[in-house]
Parts: sequence; C-alpha cells; structure tokens
Amino acid sequence: MKKMAIAAVLLFFAAAARAVQPGADLEAAKREIRIADLELAKAVADRSLEAFVAKVDDDAVFFGRDISRGKEAVSKAWLPFFTDGSLFLRWHPTQVEVSSSGDLGYSIGEYERIGKDASGKPDTATGSYVSIWRRQPTGRWKIVLDIGTPASPRKL
Repeated sequence: MKKMAIAAVLLFFAAAARAVQPGADLEAAKREIRIADLELAKAVADRSLEAFVAKVDDDAVFFGRDISRGKEAVSKAWLPFFTDGSLFLRWHPTQVEVSSSGDLGYSIGEYERIGKDASGKPDTATGSYVSIWRRQPTGRWKIVLDIGTPASPRKL
C-alpha cells in the first residue's frame, strides 16, 4: 500500500509540473479541497450515497480490499458504509496541497473504521489515507484516486 501511495503522490507531482495558470488562487484551492474532503466524509457519516457519489469523478479509482475503477464500481464497493448500521467510517484531512496549475490537489489524513470482526465482536481500526482531487470544468472538486493504508487495530 505504501508503494501505491508514493506512486500516487509522484503522479500528482508529475502532473503538477505544468506551468502555473494565471490567476490560480492556490490557497483558495486548498481550502476548497479540504471542504470537499470533509463533505465526502459527511456524506458517509450521514449515510447519503447520493451526496457521496456526487463527489466521485467518473474515472475514479479507489484502492481498498479490491481496486474499484469508475464511479459505479466505487459506489458499489462503498455501499456497506451506507447500508450496514453497524459499520462506521470517519476521517479528516490533516494536510492539503494543490498543483501549481490549480487543477489537481491531494489530501492526506487519518481515518477510523468501526464495525465488527468475523466473530461479531466490536472492532475498531485506524489508518491513513491519501486522496487526489481534480477540479471540474464547473470549478467543483471531485475525488479521482483514494488509497488508504491497511487499518491497524486500535488499542483500548
């Protein structure tokens, strides 16, 4: 997973090597990405699949137990977070950066997953994630890539 995260960040910086677009307000773009990431987390917390899918790019790739390619596959893979009342996922970004062109950015953060293990006992795990965001022609940001580290059991 670490290699995939490093590859994703390298891909981001390669794409960011383009020239700065005139008038790109990079600090505003960082705030917009942070807000988009928090809105995505809120959609999951509120169990609103519609709000979640609205933030996912058509060509998104999410790495989890399996790799989900495309908005439909991502929404199918994440469906348990919207339908299973015993499963919870929350996260928050701790760092946000944006390309010099102002059209790509990434968020890095921490997550906590609460659910049940195979025997039905409560299970809480934590980890980190990196998400890459692309500015749409409308000016809104959508997530195009999401990679989370394998969850580590939380010590009680």
